[in-house]
Amino acid sequence: MKISIKLDADRNIIGVNNTNDSAAEAQSKIKGWSLIESNPAFSIENKELWTVRESDNALVHISTGMTPDEEKTQADALLGKTVGEALAKAQTADTKSENAVASAAQLGKLIAPLLATQATSNIDDGGNK
Repeated sequence: MKISIKLDADRNIIGVNNTNDSAAEAQSKIKGWSLIESNPAFSIENKELWTVRESDNALVHISTGMTPDEEKTQADALLGKTVGEALAKAQTADTKSENAVASAAQLGKLIAPLLATQATSNIDDGGNK
């Protein structure tokens, strides 16, 4: 659906005509008004949160400069990146712990014969020699 929007000098929405496409088109012929494609998330009640992006005449949130679909895409990408980094860190931690266990096992193999010989030579005879 097409709507017509009027912006002030700071690109704040100060007028909206969303009655129907033909009324919006007629309104857009008046100086200061623009015909744009509406966004399902846009409502007149929260028009102060929105503006029209100059590059493509799309309704966007003032806070992000993006449409709700673009915000969702960015959030999904950020979530994917975060999950990927977490998985990579977990895999690195698993590898480090596996290496530590392997090192401890190797050390145990080296020390075991020494401990075995020491145990037989240090027999306590109860103080009688």
